[in-house]
Amino acid sequence: MVKSETIFSRLIGIDTLISFDGIIPSPADFQLKLTSLIERLHKELIAEDHTQEESETLCRALCRYFDIRLTDRQQNNALSWQRYSLVHYFYGYNTSEDNLPLAAQIEPLLHANSKTLFRCARQLLTLLIQQEGQTEELLSLRAASHERYFSQEDAHSEPSEFEAVPQSEARTASPRLIVFIIGPFAGKWFNQNNLSTGNGNGIVWVIATHATSLAKRIAHVREQHTEAGILAFFPLLADGFEKNGILIEQIAAWQYALSSTRLPESLPCMLGLYTRLSLERSSHDPDQAIWSGNLTATPVSPSELETRLIGLLSTLKARDNSKDIHAIQRHALIGMLVSWLAENRIMSALQNLFDGTQLSLTDVAIADHGQGFTRHGAWSRWLAEKYGILPGLSGSIALPPLPSVQLPPLMTAESAQSPLPLPPIAPKPARRRWPKIAAILALLACLAGGAYVFSHTMLNLLTQRKSFGMFVRESEATKAKRYGLAGAAPLFKKGSSSLAPGSEEILKEIVSEIVHAPEQLFLIIGHSDNTGSEAVNRALSTERARIIRDWLVKHTGLPVDNFIIEGAGNSRPIANNDTQEGRAQNRRVEIIPLSTQGK
Repeated sequence: MVKSETIFSRLIGIDTLISFDGIIPSPADFQLKLTSLIERLHKELIAEDHTQEESETLCRALCRYFDIRLTDRQQNNALSWQRYSLVHYFYGYNTSEDNLPLAAQIEPLLHANSKTLFRCARQLLTLLIQQEGQTEELLSLRAASHERYFSQEDAHSEPSEFEAVPQSEARTASPRLIVFIIGPFAGKWFNQNNLSTGNGNGIVWVIATHATSLAKRIAHVREQHTEAGILAFFPLLADGFEKNGILIEQIAAWQYALSSTRLPESLPCMLGLYTRLSLERSSHDPDQAIWSGNLTATPVSPSELETRLIGLLSTLKARDNSKDIHAIQRHALIGMLVSWLAENRIMSALQNLFDGTQLSLTDVAIADHGQGFTRHGAWSRWLAEKYGILPGLSGSIALPPLPSVQLPPLMTAESAQSPLPLPPIAPKPARRRWPKIAAILALLACLAGGAYVFSHTMLNLLTQRKSFGMFVRESEATKAKRYGLAGAAPLFKKGSSSLAPGSEEILKEIVSEIVHAPEQLFLIIGHSDNTGSEAVNRALSTERARIIRDWLVKHTGLPVDNFIIEGAGNSRPIANNDTQEGRAQNRRVEIIPLSTQGK
């Protein structure tokens, strides 16, 4: 996609947010964002060898359209747009073209030689029809442009949206596919009791809220259903967390947990993104999602997330006939969504998750669902900062629906005599096989007969993962400071997240090391002793990690996004919890430098 089309798509996205009952906190700031985008569009069109007149015509038509759009909204809210008119900003008052109907301004662009201008004009015409209704003049313009559109090489007569095909209702004796829902949103937004776990369509959905439970369930499935395919589904709600840093933190925590847990086998993984993308909803089931992307149970070669998303955008563009307003809206907002993922390092965090664990990305799909945004989270806040408009909120919360997954065709009687399993996922490179080494080292340590030797061995293993690609190699000085923080005087009192006396002196020893690495990401893992329940210990250890992070942010001056926190509870002791001294050692925090690749 050329740059001018990308900028034009952003303007379409803004119009879509307006249609979502968008909130404009500051009309002056919103006007500034719009004028900046239109000026950039004009410059890019000139740089792409369009004439000054053609560029001016398109930009003027856009100004007229947004002025009409925003002026009409005055009747329903307190926004007064006349004083912020884009036409008056760019072209002054009482110009001769102000009296021309907008359709008359669009018509010359439909006859322009440029495919870019023609495509932009058709989309703008579709938006105008949505706004003013199907008048005879507008429908005549659209009909006159059909022949040219379908004569283009990239035109397609296929539907503007493609969805995963629902499975046959025929019941199978045993599940053909088991999909594990994983990630930070699995336990909060999906309920096992509400999942369609019956195998009427051959698919069973299972929630796994932790890496350890995922490993156990995979092993159980392999014992009970040897021929069933196994996949993972990683849902991501764009507004699920308030800030980008929290979302990245949660993704990194899953990366660390999965890299520390040996799964019985490599796991193909489908990524599902959830947000509102258009006004289209089913009349009989408004909570039903419209999926862009194709999820299949037949694993394909793992690929880069960015490549998948760009391919999805290209497919949406190719199937858009500039007639379906909802397809235009989805394409524009998905483009914005991809930019948000890239600009805020969320895409990088997800890619690190797939590169650094036994998960392999095979498919990506995006769900257009809900009657409005459920909250103004990370995605909404980015839209407000970038474009000066917040999407309207929904009066109710719609739980994210599960996608349909295409199963391979059922085997015939002849082929059933020698059933074939689902094609295996391509094996990970050798550099990702460190869990085997970890298991051997752990066994040797146990045979040696010392819990201390075991923990010391595992800590050294964590610091030597440069070949794995997740952690950077640390200097001897850094190692000493790290072990001092983990194993010196107790950092916390029993059952408390308050720093114990003398603990700040330990923390001060690592401040200079952290300050000299302003681009480094650090994983802070809180631990507890075994006093109390598992849930209480996990919450307490998370709070301890947060206390250390806040202390480091205050004393280093580094942004909070440089630190990722995780609560491990009492699952990783380094000393015997039967003694008071051992429990004191286990009430600790580890600080691990993560690789800066992808920052």
